Amino acid sequence: MEVVLFKFAIGLVILLFSTQKLVALAEKISRKFRVSPLIVGITVVAIGTSLPELTVSVISILKNDSGLAMGNIIGSNIVNILMVFPVGLLLGNLRIGTTKTQKNALILLGVTALFFLSRYTGEFRKIFGISLIGLSVLVSYIEYQFAVSGRLHEDLKQFKKDHKEKLSSFSYLIGLFLIVGIIAGGILVVNSIEGISLLTGISTTVLGLTLSAVATSLPELLTTIFSQKDHQEKITIGNVIGSNIYNLLLIGGIVSLFPLTKVVSVSEWLWLGVTTLAFVFIIKFYKGSRPPKFIGLLLLLFFFIYIFTQ
Repeated sequence: MEVVLFKFAIGLVILLFSTQKLVALAEKISRKFRVSPLIVGITVVAIGTSLPELTVSVISILKNDSGLAMGNIIGSNIVNILMVFPVGLLLGNLRIGTTKTQKNALILLGVTALFFLSRYTGEFRKIFGISLIGLSVLVSYIEYQFAVSGRLHEDLKQFKKDHKEKLSSFSYLIGLFLIVGIIAGGILVVNSIEGISLLTGISTTVLGLTLSAVATSLPELLTTIFSQKDHQEKITIGNVIGSNIYNLLLIGGIVSLFPLTKVVSVSEWLWLGVTTLAFVFIIKFYKGSRPPKFIGLLLLLFFFIYIFTQ
């Protein structure tokens, strides 16, 4: 057991270190290309911090453990909303955007509703999976259009104040190494979770919904902490929205290409639906303002309820 826990800890350390450096690099990319921190959070940072979920889910589905794969996707989205987002609310003064944030919240809501259909696709599962992957590409293009529009309108004043960042080609090489680090950490985490399952008798589906979901959401959590520290609040919100979108479309699409041998319970799907609706409601209700701290505390309360009722 000690060896498994040690491997789990090493994997987490690699994940956290790689994520911290990736966030710093993403902020530089934002300044260099005059792209809104929100869009960087939704795309570059979100995809980077979703790589552990991708690694866990792909390895799991290749090992014919669809329970861990699906549990990790659903659990990660729930944890992002109930743990990562409220930490941002409590640590900083998150202001909810009025334009791009609102549009992306609606995209997340639509993507979540679409992902629910994956439970009923049956023999059309592979076609549905390919469609989800295609939609992830479409969403990336839409985000690019949002970035171009924001550069000329709501983000114009900010970019005039910021100095243009200079990045060498070596910086991009470092970025690739950081992504490799996130993948390597994810592999260590999933292997150790399987070991924990064998030693404790707890199903990998339950571990996917809880331990794996929390572990693979740590990059998003660290992104939230570091972006608050550096006053990049938009990266926090963008990372939560973007990670959840790519978890469902890209990772969910890949998992849908394989047979579903283990079924996630209806209650977990309900948790996903209700938490997403609550998140979008908060985004809409506090449009242009800062949600109060008690919202963060309330979400964290539901996080602990979720974890201890699995």
